[in-house]
Amino acid sequence: MKQKQAIAYLLSAKLFSLFAEPQDPPDIPGYSLPISGKPETRGFSMDYMDMSVLFLALSITTYFTLKKRSRKGIFWTSLFSLGYFGFYRQGCVCPIGSIQNVAEALFSPTYVAGLVVLFFFFLPLLYSAIFGRSYCAAVCPHGAIQDIVLVKAIEVPDWLEHCLGILPFIWLGLGVLYAATGAAYIICDFDPFVALFRLDGNASMLGLGALFLIVGMFIGR
Repeated sequence: MKQKQAIAYLLSAKLFSLFAEPQDPPDIPGYSLPISGKPETRGFSMDYMDMSVLFLALSITTYFTLKKRSRKGIFWTSLFSLGYFGFYRQGCVCPIGSIQNVAEALFSPTYVAGLVVLFFFFLPLLYSAIFGRSYCAAVCPHGAIQDIVLVKAIEVPDWLEHCLGILPFIWLGLGVLYAATGAAYIICDFDPFVALFRLDGNASMLGLGALFLIVGMFIGR
């Protein structure tokens, strides 16, 4: 029993540390505070605006999906989400990317996940658990840009769909592993849509993003 209590205490302390404010570095010669940098805060007021917009977008999407069953409402919400969470906020931070921040915060004593990161991580999960895939339906800018460019959907063979369906889980697992070890945020570093949202990046990433959009014109996400 004591062992279980000790484990529970350690887990609680680690989870509590996610919400802790970073402290000033100790006054030790040669010591420098580690750079978190993923993502950079946009300022107190801007962070709260981002969280408010996310809450409103999820609520409106849930309303249009479950109450009004309005495709037009979903479309306009998607268009807004693409503009705000995509091109304005440049795709960062997103609920998928925030998984890396949480993984690093759990395993690294020098990194603290910010409030806005935790908000973007937990709120879509809460809405998904209660109302369904509200975030994916219209709030996710990655999905929104694919839905908007879709011209005519065609079916792909079942075997290909099942095989490709495994890749996101492998990529997510690698993203958590790399973030937990402090190596890199590969989900963000190799996201071709982020390169499009920021209108920069190397030619290969921009080209891959353009290829995804071309394919997305005929194969729904």
